[in-house]
Amino acid sequence: MMIISNNKHINDETLGAIEQSLSFIFPKTYRAFLIEHNGGETDKKIFLFKKEPANGSVLDRLFGVIPNNYLNLLLYIRNYKKRIPDNCIPIGADPGSNLILLSVKGSDRGKIYFWDHEMEADTDQGEIPDYSNLTLIADSFDEFINNLKREDEIDI
Repeated sequence: MMIISNNKHINDETLGAIEQSLSFIFPKTYRAFLIEHNGGETDKKIFLFKKEPANGSVLDRLFGVIPNNYLNLLLYIRNYKKRIPDNCIPIGADPGSNLILLSVKGSDRGKIYFWDHEMEADTDQGEIPDYSNLTLIADSFDEFINNLKREDEIDI
């Protein structure tokens, strides 16, 4: 997999300040990805679900820390805070506005999920979103990135 476009680099100090403000530390490989690429587009875009390899979606873009930009990771974290499980953050999206989530704390820390907005449960005020519309993609960010495929690499 190759990043075909990325964003202005972010340094370790800025990322550390962001982690402190969010009260968690990004998993090591995702943190390294942010420092090296700060989000972007990949040449391989297709991902399959871990337990349903006949199904999957297409990665549109990975978010980065990009002030004053609609693809800003921090904007997505803020905007989806009450809609996704509180231990997850959105790190990317597919073309249909479904999200790629990264668990940043808890027993599943580091796992990558597909968040299907069409299957989102209606939650009452104060109710915590659950995992009912999440599908496991990978056990780690590295596994997610390494398993991305081009269309010609998929057996249909």
